[in-house]
Amino acid sequence: MTASIQTKNGFMYVVLCYYVNGEKNLKWISTGLKEKGNKKFLKAQHDDYIKKYSYLEDERSPEDTLFVPYLRKWLHDHKDTIAKSTGEAYELVANAHIFPYFEERNLKLENITPKVIFDFYNYLHTSGNHKTGGGLSYSSIKKSATIIKSSLNDAYVLELISSNPANGVKIPKGSGEKQVKKVYKTAKEAQQILETFKGHELYPIVYMTLFYGLRRSEILGLKWENIDFEENTFEIKSTIVRIKSIIHSDETKTADSNATFELLPEFKDMLLELKAKGDENRRLLGSAYLDYGYAFCRPNGDFYRPDFISNKFSAVLEKAGLPHMRFHDLRHSAASVLYDLGWDIERIKSWLRHSDIKTTSNIYLHISKERRKIDAYELRDLYHQNNNDGEKNGDADTPA
Repeated sequence: MTASIQTKNGFMYVVLCYYVNGEKNLKWISTGLKEKGNKKFLKAQHDDYIKKYSYLEDERSPEDTLFVPYLRKWLHDHKDTIAKSTGEAYELVANAHIFPYFEERNLKLENITPKVIFDFYNYLHTSGNHKTGGGLSYSSIKKSATIIKSSLNDAYVLELISSNPANGVKIPKGSGEKQVKKVYKTAKEAQQILETFKGHELYPIVYMTLFYGLRRSEILGLKWENIDFEENTFEIKSTIVRIKSIIHSDETKTADSNATFELLPEFKDMLLELKAKGDENRRLLGSAYLDYGYAFCRPNGDFYRPDFISNKFSAVLEKAGLPHMRFHDLRHSAASVLYDLGWDIERIKSWLRHSDIKTTSNIYLHISKERRKIDAYELRDLYHQNNNDGEKNGDADTPA
């Protein structure tokens, strides 16, 4: 339950926001006081009002708890325990897919069985895309599955259900909306990309992202205060992401994402040059300069928006006649280059700061399959070359 102060017809009210069986309710309590001089006093009484009216939050029995109201309350209660970007992503997914499906069925929490969840996943798989009428990709369905599984696990902990029905229910793969193709460039292909961006404003961003295997949010969130030019290091501590809004955050995706990297001479020189340009722009623009403190920014100091970086990256590749790839594929390509250098899975995991070895394993397995295919064709070409050389030599030795 929360309390706030609202004014109506010149008088002040305490408005209590509370939930009964997941349903949001508001209770307006007249104080008889006018706004002037009393607002601070009433704010100090918030806890007293909440304590006095706590009985309003009496829940129905677990047997009567409806799934959708429970999930709405679960999402609301978790807003303060997760990153803002994650909360916004959860809200978008729930509103687009979970709520419409389950509101229509009006199921109680105890009626959510593995079969019900299985049917929901299959619905998303075959016809969950409201724009096209087709299915959603595996990764899109997984977002809904994460919300459902986590919320039901908490319901189990609270003894609202006897077990988590989402455990063991697999997400369908295969058909549905076209899967996002992940790209893993070789060292030679990565060098070609860098050559393409030379002289472009995104070159420093692309170069550092590819070399260090950074996420888009991390490279855009790199701040001058986290770069040590004396010790030649930089820290990943801040991010810029966009879900519903542009979000600046002084925290990373996971605790394992925080890291300190060695600042190699070429990157140090590149950053010092950017810093000098920024200082000059600050001097020229004066108060009009937007000093957010980010290393990679526009001439006026404004930060780069994540979608601008992705769109511009794709446009440059297309103009150069190179195959399409996402900006995030630079991170995948960093893993690919490390693989070519002979790094094992643990070293790649450490460099990319994956919190789960399974993520690195999947990438490592994919790259190894691709490399075996490349090796097979190279071996075939070698044999063909040797055979052709043999035939030529044989022809030369054959008497006329």
